[in-house]
Amino acid sequence: MTDFNILICDITQCTHDAIVNSAHESLLMGSGVCGAIHMAAGRELEKECLERYGYCEIGKAVITYAYMLPCKYVIHT
Repeated sequence: MTDFNILICDITQCTHDAIVNSAHESLLMGSGVCGAIHMAAGRELEKECLERYGYCEIGKAVITYAYMLPCKYVIHT
């Protein structure tokens, strides 16, 4: 049996190791939660997404630094 917790909070304030972003395939800043994550992280997040990866295939994931977010990483999927 695996334990898990459900949190109801502002994802941009989470201090865990990583948060998960429901990203567009282009990895560009979108609206909603994706937009909020990019806005809170700062321009460096989108820059890393574009320069390091360029895109993320549907069903795949990439990981970036979190920059100005309180967590360490953002997993984009």
